[in-house]
Amino acid sequence: MSEAGDQAGDLAQTLVAAIRSELAALDAEDADAILAASDAKALALADLSAVIAGGAAPPRQMLEEARDLNTQAILKSRAKLISVEKRLVALRLGPAIPRPEPVTYGRNGRWA
Repeated sequence: MSEAGDQAGDLAQTLVAAIRSELAALDAEDADAILAASDAKALALADLSAVIAGGAAPPRQMLEEARDLNTQAILKSRAKLISVEKRLVALRLGPAIPRPEPVTYGRNGRWA
């Protein structure tokens, strides 16, 4: 394998590792770790894209693994987002407070 091919393989492994870290952070619900892993994933993907654009052969097997793992991460993040949105709606509505009985007056001007 050429030096560019070795570099592409290393970057693909870095990409897969970053996505695995992202999945672990999503499971742990650790926002800082999710952000760090997402940044690492974006950087690895940009670096890998540049090496491939420079003529290196794409490491197909590693890229397929990265694609599959990224799909899992997308699904997990969407599920977390839906869960958070539901909790926010519940908080926005607040606890159910019983409505007071309506005040009415009788014909004589007294409480009915």
